[in-house]
Amino acid sequence: MVRKNLLPIGAETIVGELMATHSATIAVFLSHRMMCVGCPVARLHDLEEACREHGVALPRFIEDLNLAMARGEGAL
Repeated sequence: MVRKNLLPIGAETIVGELMATHSATIAVFLSHRMMCVGCPVARLHDLEEACREHGVALPRFIEDLNLAMARGEGAL
């Protein structure tokens, strides 16, 4: 199922904007032990920077974010 209201997620996607727009992605951050929720830097960091800081593989992380969004959970 393709949802038209979803923008592609990439390395340059801003963490805070993504979590604010698609709350289902918050669980993905937490499952990867990324404490970006509530972090003041989240509004500045993109996914590539956040993954590098937390030692998370970017391709797998983006895949998990896309899966959460495709389920349609928490889309605002």
